[in-house]
Amino acid sequence: MQDFAALVSALASLAWPAVCAFLLVWLRGPVGDLIASAKQRKFKIAIAGNELSMEEAAEQQSQVVLDLQTKLAELEKRLGPPPEAAAAPMAARTVQPARGHRVLWVDDVPRNNSYLIAALQERGVEVDTALSTDEGLARFAAQRYDVVVTDMGRAEGRTAGIDLVRRLRAQGTQVPLYIYCSVDAAQRWRDEALQAGASDITASGTSLLGVLP
Repeated sequence: MQDFAALVSALASLAWPAVCAFLLVWLRGPVGDLIASAKQRKFKIAIAGNELSMEEAAEQQSQVVLDLQTKLAELEKRLGPPPEAAAAPMAARTVQPARGHRVLWVDDVPRNNSYLIAALQERGVEVDTALSTDEGLARFAAQRYDVVVTDMGRAEGRTAGIDLVRRLRAQGTQVPLYIYCSVDAAQRWRDEALQAGASDITASGTSLLGVLP
């Protein structure tokens, strides 16, 4: 019974990305035509306050779809297909907006996270960005945050994310701190990041959104 409950809970947590993945795949043809046309005209679009070229937007969209497909495949392989009895209740479940939550996102190239930040903003989460460790620390000192997300490598160093985590933990904060980086960096620096006090380190945008407010 506990295993069944865990199955339902796990599937419920991925209900919204599954819907998003379906819509993205369903609209892939028309959206692809639109993007191809827009590329020729050098259009730009604004996502989460960042101006992206159509090439950049298409690349981030592709990453989101691939990540969702990978996570759903992993879940199905681990848990197997859901029981028919659980299908109806699952379809009715929706993500509740996290009104009032605030996230600090530290990344020297914030435009790379435009779609993820936009997804948080759609939930009602306020997202502030910082370009460096010092700017992140200054913002953290001036404002209450529920979560901090940082990339790993910046101009200040290839393990700048770990340095930020270490400095924030040295201040005594218990706020969840997540490092969002490349697959290679997540594998290489995982142990050091966790020892420094990171709540987790991941290369998956889907996984990151799953633990954020």
